[in-house]
Amino acid sequence: MPDGVHGKPPTEVGMDIGRPPSEDEALSAGELKRRAKAGVFLVSTRGLVILLIGFAGNVIVARLLNPADFGVVAIGMSFVLFAGLVSDGGLGAGLIRRREPPSAEELGALSALQLLVTLAMTGLALAVAVPLGRIAWVTAVMVASMPFVALQFPGRILLERALLYRRLVAVEMTQVLCFQGWAVGTVAAGFGVWGLATATVVRALTGALVMGFVCPAGLVRPRLEFRLIKPLVGFGLRFQAVNATWLLRDQALNLSVAALGGAARLGLWTLAKRLMEMPYLVLQSLWRVSFPTMSRLHEGDRATGLVQQSVDIASVGMGLVLTVLAGSAPGLVPGLFGAQWREVAVIVPGACLGLAVGGAVSVATQGYLYAVGDAQAVLRASLLQALVWLAVALPLLEPLGVASLGLSWAVAGAVEALMLGRAVGRRIQVHLFRPLLAPVLIGVCGASVGWTVAARGGGTLWSGIAGGGCAAAVFTVAMTAVNRRVVRQTCAFVADSVRAALSHTHEEAGERRR
Repeated sequence: MPDGVHGKPPTEVGMDIGRPPSEDEALSAGELKRRAKAGVFLVSTRGLVILLIGFAGNVIVARLLNPADFGVVAIGMSFVLFAGLVSDGGLGAGLIRRREPPSAEELGALSALQLLVTLAMTGLALAVAVPLGRIAWVTAVMVASMPFVALQFPGRILLERALLYRRLVAVEMTQVLCFQGWAVGTVAAGFGVWGLATATVVRALTGALVMGFVCPAGLVRPRLEFRLIKPLVGFGLRFQAVNATWLLRDQALNLSVAALGGAARLGLWTLAKRLMEMPYLVLQSLWRVSFPTMSRLHEGDRATGLVQQSVDIASVGMGLVLTVLAGSAPGLVPGLFGAQWREVAVIVPGACLGLAVGGAVSVATQGYLYAVGDAQAVLRASLLQALVWLAVALPLLEPLGVASLGLSWAVAGAVEALMLGRAVGRRIQVHLFRPLLAPVLIGVCGASVGWTVAARGGGTLWSGIAGGGCAAAVFTVAMTAVNRRVVRQTCAFVADSVRAALSHTHEEAGERRR
């Protein structure tokens, strides 16, 4: 793989001070905002397409494998997630948030560290697999994908810093297509669970190869100079601890629900989380884009304006989506999944309320706090959120049933929002909770109207659609009457995001200049 752009040696692409070719040093505030808006649309669309492709692939593979095979793969995937959590260490986030671009030596040192860690994990997994048998061998094969994932990190850092999400989406979509194509083909050919396991390696290898082409720096050569990344360790550990908190919270909640409520209630909770993946796609795109954007624009009045605008837009945009979902649940759930899943509907309103409050505030604040280096505040909020979630859900699981899981989500979301709001309020003067009041109250009213329509309509798919339509109408009309300015601002942001994503002019001009 070439070291420079289009195969040129590094000396021809401006690496006079040890920095790789980068596109983020001379970006104006206007261009950063344009790329951020484009990123929201691109990442959201990418998530939806990946969800649909994954669903189709799972349907095909599920018809060819038995549940035990899926369980084996699930065990392997849990180890892959753990390996990724450890190998990343949050060091990449430290380079993304920093004002000055990372040097080639720093990226090489990060790549070397991650390669060593993932190779060591792969070796350990292979050694353990020898005496343990098939499940351990499948896990070892899946963990063997991680060194190829490590090769992608330097490129991801550079592209995230420059907000070049079109290129990142190209990498991720290629990986998904190769994974599903290999998995379906090999499973259909009779390789069984090994088809899914090796597809994990194919996905990671494909991502590394494509990253080498789309990233200006190509694949960065590893360097054993760990002293260069030592200053990143403190922030990185706190950043990664937040991700670890979320992972442990989800696992603890799953195990507790299974232990106290049985497998049936765990199944209901699992489907409810799957249903909430749609609004999560939008929130994840906003979370992902806000961090590098805030890292470049977090000083002075610009930060105050960005945080305020973020909570305004997120509260209205997500409020509409969540109101429709909550209002349609009594018909949508049994209509799509069958009457045996009807009880999932009672989880949805609380989950939507939790996302409406906690999601809107976290979108506006987490990126800012990470940008100013205060990962500890995000970690405290995440830890308290996890504890409150468990403390509310588990004692109420028996008297309230699975509805307690939605209620605990709402309480935990409010607690997280308060913690993040306090942390940001100590640094800049913004109004985080006042903009939430109208969308939340109107959303509750709209969802109640939709719920009534869906439930009285017989709990069918059509009654769910009618309930969702009524909820959307109530929310849209009432919000426009209460705050027409924010509604227009939200619509303009969505339109700008689509236009920016579909426009290739700026990026093509940058390519010509390079």
